[in-house]
Amino acid sequence: MIRRAHRVSVPIAPQAAAPGRNNRSISPEVVIGVTKLIDFFIIPIAALGAFAFYIVRFLGDHEPYHSYALASLIAATVFVAGLNRVQAYDFKRLSSLRWQATCGFLIWGGTASLLLAVAFVTKISSDYSRGWAIAWSVGAYGLFLADRTILWMTIGRWARNGYLVRNVVIVGSVEPARRLIAKLQGLSPTEIAILGIFDDGHSLEQNAIEGVPVLGNISDLLLFSRDVIVDEVIVALPLSAENDMRKLFAQLGQMPADLRLSLESLADAFPIRGINFHGDVPVIEVINRPLQHWNALTKWFEDKLLAVILLIAFAPFMAVIALLIKLDGKGPVFFIQDRFGFNNQVIRVVKFRTMHANQGDATGATRTVRNDPRLTRMGRVLRIFSLDELPQLVNVVAGQMSLVGPRPHAVTMRAGSQLYHEAVHEYLHRHRVKPGITGWSQVNGLRGEIDTIEKARARVRLDLQYIDEWSIWLDLKILVMTFRVIISRENAY
Repeated sequence: MIRRAHRVSVPIAPQAAAPGRNNRSISPEVVIGVTKLIDFFIIPIAALGAFAFYIVRFLGDHEPYHSYALASLIAATVFVAGLNRVQAYDFKRLSSLRWQATCGFLIWGGTASLLLAVAFVTKISSDYSRGWAIAWSVGAYGLFLADRTILWMTIGRWARNGYLVRNVVIVGSVEPARRLIAKLQGLSPTEIAILGIFDDGHSLEQNAIEGVPVLGNISDLLLFSRDVIVDEVIVALPLSAENDMRKLFAQLGQMPADLRLSLESLADAFPIRGINFHGDVPVIEVINRPLQHWNALTKWFEDKLLAVILLIAFAPFMAVIALLIKLDGKGPVFFIQDRFGFNNQVIRVVKFRTMHANQGDATGATRTVRNDPRLTRMGRVLRIFSLDELPQLVNVVAGQMSLVGPRPHAVTMRAGSQLYHEAVHEYLHRHRVKPGITGWSQVNGLRGEIDTIEKARARVRLDLQYIDEWSIWLDLKILVMTFRVIISRENAY
């Protein structure tokens, strides 16, 4: 159940659930993109409808449609470009039906007039039916108006149900946080929900600032974000706190949220990805949440489609493997282990069992080494060709993993003599995306045992490179490279 977002007005404990959404908000960028596509296609659809009903059915003429189709595609391009030019696709303007109806009428009228002028000058106006042109013009605007009415109603419902609200927390000291909150509270509660304030390492003695509760320190925030969805973290610190902010961004970088620095605390030493606004409050974009908007939708579709196809295709083969495991010795077919998932949450990852039933290490603290005596005969074959990973397709379909991403590590996995997340500085940053069955580091020579700190750092570096440079083409490239690596059996044991 999604609750309508509202401001927190009383202090709550860091462990308590804060008001706000329980899932990710609807992306305005995706809505805008879909709206543009619909606007483009309603023009040729209206043209085709006018041709079918007026020329074919009413006049009984069966002349070719291709010239009418060309005109409709040109008109669609000009129409969408015109709307974009006057910023009709600004998300706030999409929620104003009157503005959209007026703007659409003017832009469509201008588009039709332009095409009429071009047809007159080139002396091809006689090639087109005037009745068709009138029916097309009226039909296209009617479809546009119907689309905008549906969109207006949909956006209104989303706003009422809290689907458009962004869950925000503020990190900072008293005065900068107070000034920031005073301005943000002027925004509509359907746009932003301030869940709480977390101090930047200096103890905040107040229980609340401007009615917003103080919920703890940065460690509390990291735990808080695992239970409550946080879309954005705004850092509000004085300009002189450059060193504090460096440490702060290093800690907050592991969160799957947008990290913003309030311009009231501007410092020149930080990477700036862009500038955004909450009302009249400017904030610097320091770190963007990976795989958001269209990228998130594309990645989700890629995972679901390919995982289902592969699961169906490999199902008979997996059944044979399961039978061979049972024939090879006593014990369960599958091995289930707790591993790090998205946002450092623990997930249950399933594999085919490759070790003797009484010698498997569910904690993952003991690494698998070359010629490991714990492996069964069948287990050695499965590991050489990475076939033990096939059941993880179920994890992908369930939404816990991706086909491609940083490999999920056991929570007690070690790099050398240290726990992985203690040995490598930015290790937890790799969990800002879902873990994958295969990954960029695995196809670049870092498959198998990680027995040194240098290898561990190299793997994390490649994982973070994948996150920063993600594209669907990179995923497809990694999948193809994975088959090559499996066949080569490099570092497989």
